[in-house]
Amino acid sequence: MELRVLSDDGDVLRLEVIGSIVEVEATPESDPMRQLLDNRGHPPAVVLSLAKTPFIDSSGLSWLVTTHRRFCEAGGKLVLHSTPPTLLDLLKMMRLELALNLADDESAALRAIRGESP
Repeated sequence: MELRVLSDDGDVLRLEVIGSIVEVEATPESDPMRQLLDNRGHPPAVVLSLAKTPFIDSSGLSWLVTTHRRFCEAGGKLVLHSTPPTLLDLLKMMRLELALNLADDESAALRAIRGESP
């Protein structure tokens, strides 16, 4: 898994995941999101594209939930978007749509970050 920065306007950091989210270690030293944000501070809002994510394993699901929780605890917001249908089905089967912020696409994610209605 690679996290790529698409843009950072100071208020919203736009990221994308490239590749499968697998075998993610839960230690702060190996967490790709923590590594990326260490140099930037913790942004108040991140929109994360999963469009280029073909697969996610149980450690990846755990990473998404843990990352979401850390954003909430820090007063920030993480919105996932452009989730491929198979991954979206998995998230819904695990009932994670109740815990995570999911949006259909990037524009919907940006509206959710701003607190605007769909």
